[in-house]
Amino acid sequence: VSAAMVFSVLVEQELYGKHAAALYAQAADFNKTARFYYMKAQDAYYLANAQASYDDWRRARRQWDYFYRRK
Repeated sequence: VSAAMVFSVLVEQELYGKHAAALYAQAADFNKTARFYYMKAQDAYYLANAQASYDDWRRARRQWDYFYRRK
């Protein structure tokens, strides 16, 4: 837990009360978790797209090889 987070919780407690500050802290935690899974989903999408592009390239190469090497 960073000092900035502790300070922000204390400020929120002073401004809104303990219950609201706890809800803000919970929302911040949910936001951090959501961001983590969003980044994992982006990585998975990128890797799947890269693999699909590579598969398309391999298919096209095999097709080219088939047509231009036959006699």
